[in-house]
Amino acid sequence: MGPMKPLALLLVCLALPVHAAATLQLDSALFQYRYELDSAPNNQDLDANATDDWWDTGIPTVSGGYAANTAADQLYRGDFTGAIFRSVANATTADWTMEITVAKTGGTQGTNGWFGIATDPAGENLSSAIYLKDDRVSIEAGATDLDFMSGTAFGNGDYYTIRIAHDAVANSYYYWVNGTLLNASLSTPIAPGNPNMNASGSIFIGDYSSSLAGNYSIDSIRLDSTGAYAPVPEPALSMLGLLGAVALLRRRR
Repeated sequence: MGPMKPLALLLVCLALPVHAAATLQLDSALFQYRYELDSAPNNQDLDANATDDWWDTGIPTVSGGYAANTAADQLYRGDFTGAIFRSVANATTADWTMEITVAKTGGTQGTNGWFGIATDPAGENLSSAIYLKDDRVSIEAGATDLDFMSGTAFGNGDYYTIRIAHDAVANSYYYWVNGTLLNASLSTPIAPGNPNMNASGSIFIGDYSSSLAGNYSIDSIRLDSTGAYAPVPEPALSMLGLLGAVALLRRRR
């Protein structure tokens, strides 16, 4: 076999997986596992491993395409053998991405807010925890939480989409809320800083702690184990960018 031509080498490099950065994009409508809340996820087995995907106890009431929480300590749990998070989100074998759309529907938030997502891939010493609060998003980072989007009214009843992309190589995370990247950049992951789950390979969604309180409604939960994906830009924003480029070209002419 002769020396590889530059074009062929470039194509090979482009085909290689990208690690240590969430530079790939994927719409969550194309994720492998999608719970659209038309039926209770705890009765589904989307990964076909002969085990229900979510724990049966404490599941919020599912009705009309939404999961409604009306009492404390209701949550989606994936901390048992065969749970979908344990079967597809393994820190040593693959990147993964999760997306959840949720709104606050009432009640008073706890010290850590009204909704949380804690993830603990197997083999990692620390877990991640992201919290929605009435006026900000917080990420567990040791002694002091990292706060983002301060002043945003997250408790106003609107739905917000949280995306968590886990980088298996860096054992760290990228976060978006409604498409806004919380990280400094797409090559700057945030290391997990929540010690409470102890590398158990678990996930907890909702009111899993006494520090979380308030009522919420979940529109969808989606999970993919083929990459650490950034959201696809909104078509309207992309079109505005294209129109702006055309206008700029016309002015230059």
